[in-house]
Amino acid sequence: MGINTLFDNLWDMHVVEKIDDNNYLIAVDRCFLHDLSGPYALEMLSESGLRAYNSGSVIATPDHTLSSKPGRTVKDSPISMMLMPRFEAGCRSNGIRLFGLDDERQGIVHVVGPELGLSLPGMTIVCGDSHTCTHGAMGSLSWGVGTTELYHVLATQTLTVKKPKTLRINLTGDLAQDVGPMDIILFIISKLGTDFGIGYAIEYSGSAVSAMHMEQRMTLCNLTVELGSEYGMISPDEKTLRYIEGKEFAPKGEDMEALAKHCQEIASGASSVFDKEISFDVSEIRRQISWGITPAHTVAVDGVVPVTDQNTSEKDRRSFTEARKYMGLEEGQKIEGVPINRVFIGSCSNGRISNIEQVAEMVKGQKVADSVEAWVVPGSQKVKQAAENLGLHKIIQEAGFLWGEPSCSLCGGCNGEKVQPGHRCVSTTNRNFIGRQGPNARTHLASPYTAALAAINGKIV
Repeated sequence: MGINTLFDNLWDMHVVEKIDDNNYLIAVDRCFLHDLSGPYALEMLSESGLRAYNSGSVIATPDHTLSSKPGRTVKDSPISMMLMPRFEAGCRSNGIRLFGLDDERQGIVHVVGPELGLSLPGMTIVCGDSHTCTHGAMGSLSWGVGTTELYHVLATQTLTVKKPKTLRINLTGDLAQDVGPMDIILFIISKLGTDFGIGYAIEYSGSAVSAMHMEQRMTLCNLTVELGSEYGMISPDEKTLRYIEGKEFAPKGEDMEALAKHCQEIASGASSVFDKEISFDVSEIRRQISWGITPAHTVAVDGVVPVTDQNTSEKDRRSFTEARKYMGLEEGQKIEGVPINRVFIGSCSNGRISNIEQVAEMVKGQKVADSVEAWVVPGSQKVKQAAENLGLHKIIQEAGFLWGEPSCSLCGGCNGEKVQPGHRCVSTTNRNFIGRQGPNARTHLASPYTAALAAINGKIV
């Protein structure tokens, strides 16, 4: 490990050509497709008379449009009925591996990639989804792209990219027992704002990051785009290698040994030079929950809706006013005790087995409040099967939660599943924008721990 950062090392390894001072042609190692943008990119390819340049580098799985209804089929979602046949046909004609509806490997693309050993340290990874930064937890350079860019990657296995600067966020200290990575990243966004990371590739490091297991690191990287950065990364270490080893598509034998050596070569070190650095002591962070209409509108669960005064910027004043009106809250109002109607636990942010284990432990022997409709939706078929093998689904169902089928579900409502207008939902997802979970739906972002507490109590606690 030298003075170069993980980002610089991976960038330099993948440059095909420098186009000008800011833009480079970058080789792409892995392309993930899902059922919302994937069909359109594949059709663009067909209309151009082209096939996937390297179909072996592409992996497809439906997640966005599928219903999460127990026992679901494609017919349970009108959007899925429209797009799935086109998605399947495009994958078939290009020889692309598809983990379809009945495949035991189907799931949310950002859960499936790491859990199958398809997202590896040192890779460049793209997907038509802004939360592709999740895969950066594996020590990869991963970012979301638009449909036209996706088409370009399919056709050429390259993409023209503007090179960002580098930013290291150091996290030190020990977490309180009820505080997790979702609380950390929401806290960081609330302090820095949603545009702080624009123009930067962000790497997380420090003792608190080293202490996290891989699924916690994925949550941290997942919400990096809500800081304004396309890239969230963590240098690979022994935990990364232990997580990868033995997975279906992971390197084996000598290839795994070579990967371990490669991880040491690409990782950032203490002497690596970043364009900017910032530090947080996580021991000072309490559980967090959003109150407004961006992830930056977040306070501790025992906090209050911000009060504007002469020191409040005009931009924040307008934003706070709009948020309070939409969310039906008053300035200075305590967030604790606000009654809720819905709870959603899942998504690419918090739909992994460790999240479900935590929820099952929280709700065992308790009941969801009569006023609340609560869902737990596993992030993949493998997560669902692992939870069911442990009997966690029974605990969750006995507590009164719906146990869903793997999909993005209520995160963005692409499958038609919505929060009713005016209803308040505590959600373990990554965005609380106006209308994100449905017209006039009010979303409070929180950790699985906080969401489970809210479901049982019928209010934010």
